Amino acid sequence: MEVFEKGEKIIHILLKASFAIKQSKVKGPAREIQFLGVKWQDRRWQIPTEVINKITAMSPPTSKKETQAFLGAIRFWRMHIPEYSQIMSPLYLVTRKKNDFHWSPEQQQAFAQIKQEIAHAVALSPVRTGPDVKNVLYSAAGNNGLSWSLWQKVPGETRGRPLGFWSRSYRESKANYTPTEKEILAAYEGVQAASEVIGTEAQLLLAPRLPVLGWMFKGKVPSTHHATDATWSKWIALITQRARIRNPNRPGILEIITNWPEGENFGLMDEEEQEQVTRAEEAPPYNQLPEEETRYALFTDGSCRIVGMNRKWKAAV
Repeated sequence: MEVFEKGEKIIHILLKASFAIKQSKVKGPAREIQFLGVKWQDRRWQIPTEVINKITAMSPPTSKKETQAFLGAIRFWRMHIPEYSQIMSPLYLVTRKKNDFHWSPEQQQAFAQIKQEIAHAVALSPVRTGPDVKNVLYSAAGNNGLSWSLWQKVPGETRGRPLGFWSRSYRESKANYTPTEKEILAAYEGVQAASEVIGTEAQLLLAPRLPVLGWMFKGKVPSTHHATDATWSKWIALITQRARIRNPNRPGILEIITNWPEGENFGLMDEEEQEQVTRAEEAPPYNQLPEEETRYALFTDGSCRIVGMNRKWKAAV
């Protein structure tokens, strides 16, 4: 705006000096620019229309090389796509050296879904600062990987603005973690990513699907766990340090337990609209249960699947 105002003054000076200026040659401030392939409109980062059209017009790959080319075209825009890693997993599978190329219905479904996600990708907002800005980190652990997203909201907005979406498939032994450990891992990865975007001084509202901070401030490893003690110590150190980085009246991290929004329903609700979700707690040892409860106690293997908003556990027989 400052540049535009100075341009107006220059035009006024030239006209006063009897210079002739064609109005058609005078351009006002641009509402949209494209730089290094990224489209910026109203200060938001968007995928250019020509990129969307190019990707959605692509035919299904017929070889590993073509699949890799498609992955390369998509990868740069992954921060616009919730659960990118989980969606793309079947496509990465066919590019592995040890695997022969085989395009199954699973790959075709992933191919069609990612093109749909690109076509409807949301614009990413610039980082806003100030005491009225709420920074909310949604984190979740699914069957196939971790997801987290960072949102901001200021008074007067009905929905939050996304700053980015991240996701990661489970690597190595992490797939064997307990559901609680997977949720903590998602929060840990999310806090790291959020700190890189908004800095470590801004307060962060953490919204996991299961409570995390309680485990961190206990400072000890639960009786049932798969992650190593060293990994637990790493989680505890980072999250508790980030939580204590501000004064006691405004901690660095606050936890809000709420239904994790997905797809087009992503948004940041006001406090009074947040659904109250019962906090999960570690069950007592079997030998400490009342006699009546021992009749119905189930021993689980630490795994579960997410069905809608519910978690279904498998009893170990």
